[in-house]
Amino acid sequence: MNATSGREQAAHARNTPEAGLAAGSFPVSACLPQAIWLTPLAVVAGAVASGGIIFRPDYLLALAMAALLSLAWVGVWSTIAGVNWHAPLVAWQNWTQGAPLGMLPYAKPDSDAAYASQRIGQLVAWLRQELLPCYGNILAFGVTALVVAVVLAAALGSPAVLTAIVAVCFAQIAVIACRGNGHANGIFEGAVVVGLPMLLGAATFAPVALDVLLFSVAAAVASAGIRDRASRVRDMGYALATLVAIATRQPVGAFALAVIWAPQLALGLQRSGHGWLAAAISAFAIVRSAVIHSGAAF
Repeated sequence: MNATSGREQAAHARNTPEAGLAAGSFPVSACLPQAIWLTPLAVVAGAVASGGIIFRPDYLLALAMAALLSLAWVGVWSTIAGVNWHAPLVAWQNWTQGAPLGMLPYAKPDSDAAYASQRIGQLVAWLRQELLPCYGNILAFGVTALVVAVVLAAALGSPAVLTAIVAVCFAQIAVIACRGNGHANGIFEGAVVVGLPMLLGAATFAPVALDVLLFSVAAAVASAGIRDRASRVRDMGYALATLVAIATRQPVGAFALAVIWAPQLALGLQRSGHGWLAAAISAFAIVRSAVIHSGAAF
C-alpha cells in the first residue's frame, strides 16, 4: 500500500467520531479538558484548606506559581492523553515515501543497514509531510508546557515535583488505557485537573492532612462523573466528600456539601455540574480553614 492510501486512512481516522481530537483538525484549545478553569481554583482551595497560607510572606507568589504549574501539567496531559495519536500512526504503518539516507560505509544493498537507512529516510519524510503539519502545534504546546512544569516544580520544591510526576504518570497510563484514541479515562482526568492541583495547593503551605487528601480524591471522582454525565460516579464523589467531612468532625462542612449535593441528587441535574463542584470545593476549603483558625481540633 502506498503513502497516499496511508494518508487517506489517517484522514479517515481524524474524521471518525470515535477517533477523538487531532491537532490538525482542531485548535489546541479543543484538546484541553472542558473544566480546565477548575484547576487554578482547586489550587487556591487546597491552599486555603491547608490553613497555612497566611503564615508565608510570599504566599501570593507561591500561589501563582503553583497555579501555573498545575495548568502546565494539564497542558502536558492534553498533549499526551487528549489527542488522537492513532491517526498519524495509521499513516506511518503504510508510509513508503522518502529517499533513503546516505548508505553507511561497507553496507551492502540488501543488508540490515540498507533497510535501516531506508526506514529512517521514510521516517524523516513522514515527520515533515504528515506529523508536523498536522500535529506540530500541539507538540510545541506540550513541550513548552513540560518545560514550564519542570522549572516551576523545581522552584516550588519536592511536593510540587512529586505531584507533577504523578500527573505525567497518570497521562501515560491514561493514553495506554485508551490506546491513544484521545478519550482518556475520566478518573485520571479528574485527578489531573482537580485532585492533584488541590493537593499541590495544600502541600505548598503545609503538610497534607488526611481529610484534604481524601477530599481531593472525592473531587476527582465527582469531576469524572460530571464529565462523563455519569450521575452515579458524580454522586459517589459527593458522598465520599461528605463522609470525609463527617469523619473529621466538620459538621458545618458536611452540611454545606450536602446542601450543594442535594439538588443535584434529588432533581437529577446535569447542567452546570462543574459549577456545583467548584462551589463544593470552595465550601470545604473555607470551612476547614475557619475551623483551623478557630482552634477546633480535627
